[in-house]
Amino acid sequence: MASTTAEDYMQKSKRSGIKFEWRAALIPISLVTMSLLHFIFKVPLWILAIACIWIPIYYVAYPLVLRNKWIAFEKEFALQFQKGDYKQLLELYKKQWFLRRFGPRAEMLGKLGLIYAAMERFREAEHALERAIETSPTTQRDRLYFNLANVKFELGKYDAAGEIYRTLRPSSPYRHASQTNLAIIDMHMGRHLEKARRVLEQELQRSNGQLKTRIEQALTKA
Repeated sequence: MASTTAEDYMQKSKRSGIKFEWRAALIPISLVTMSLLHFIFKVPLWILAIACIWIPIYYVAYPLVLRNKWIAFEKEFALQFQKGDYKQLLELYKKQWFLRRFGPRAEMLGKLGLIYAAMERFREAEHALERAIETSPTTQRDRLYFNLANVKFELGKYDAAGEIYRTLRPSSPYRHASQTNLAIIDMHMGRHLEKARRVLEQELQRSNGQLKTRIEQALTKA
């Protein structure tokens, strides 16, 4: 079966972005409905006034609750992720039923992908990130594409990872890291070896941790 390409993900993102924002039509629809109920069915105004309580609840209280829960979750997520307590972080995510149901879907799935990737559960991370991309707004796609490419890299899907890395915008903040990963992939695949070696030797001088280890391994294998 042919692998899904970065262009496929982009096309899915574009299609998923064309949505009718039905929430914007709720108030005018409600006003028309209440007018019909009052003038045709003679429903008393005091009953209609009670029915209008949903407006401040939906447009004021609900967004406020959602915002507060999201801010609290992001702070706790950053703290637990920094500690490296990924199992606890996954439990925290699972408890966020309100945010998973009503919160920013792409953001939540993206965070789930990060958790799975950190736990080295890469297939689950891949699935979560692909679902995140399908619902993501344009401003989040570079980060999600980059994270997805990293996961595919870990799964040994070098061609798919490389294709996604190459589609990132030149102005993307992940472009430099992508070029380094592309050079590692080229070394593994035995192609563009001279160019890849130059990139990695230059990057080796300023890298550390896992990235430095990967660069050293790639240079040794070639």
